[in-house]
Amino acid sequence: MSMMRRPFTLALLAIFLFSSCRRDEPVMPEPTTGTLRLVLVPEWEGQPMERYLEYRNISNYRVTIELLKLHLSALQLVNADGVHEVAEVTYWDLVEGPVTQEWKLEKGTWTGFRAGLGVPSALNFADPAAYGPGHPLNVSNGTHWNWNTGYRFVMFEGRYDPDPLSTATLISSYAIHTGLDTCYRDLDLTPASPVAIEAGKTTTITVRFAVDRFFHSTDVIDLSIDNTAHGNNLPLALRFTDNVQAAITVE
Repeated sequence: MSMMRRPFTLALLAIFLFSSCRRDEPVMPEPTTGTLRLVLVPEWEGQPMERYLEYRNISNYRVTIELLKLHLSALQLVNADGVHEVAEVTYWDLVEGPVTQEWKLEKGTWTGFRAGLGVPSALNFADPAAYGPGHPLNVSNGTHWNWNTGYRFVMFEGRYDPDPLSTATLISSYAIHTGLDTCYRDLDLTPASPVAIEAGKTTTITVRFAVDRFFHSTDVIDLSIDNTAHGNNLPLALRFTDNVQAAITVE
């Protein structure tokens, strides 16, 4: 082989070896779904709510919050073309602070977001044994009334003292639990801007619960009188439900 042809031959060999070692990387498909992130935030007078921290409510009572659970149901995105079901029912334990849940959804733009506070009748009166571990209606969440058919929609518990000057340990307790179909409320959770679900991206809706207003949004709940509702005090449960609904803001 002549000296003139050797470099050319070596170059061809190098190209062949490089090509034979090359592996085509798989082409990843473009994502078609985005993520809707829903964040529920419990607050007291605009600040993060803290479990067991002593507050003063609208009646100037010393109060603590020791339990705050609720169900949101029938979560739906809506626009002129129709309704997209996000979740049938969800469960939230907010006593330790904000909680986040997420869903994968097809891309689109939605002008409304709505939900129900509580559990709709079709689910409320179903057999709780049908809901396995991890389901929002599983009995391990502690929201099912074992002695009564149905679920508790909002569970709100703590301690109080009507004497604002006292420094004694809080002893008296309150426990307000809503439930039954009459306590179910339709909620409009639409933020100021349309909800745009973009492929491969996350869209966040933040729902704030002003827990301090649970005592006075539409009607004052005087804990020295109105401190217990376990399905047997419907008037208090309804008043409290209205307060909770009015205490919700959306971002």
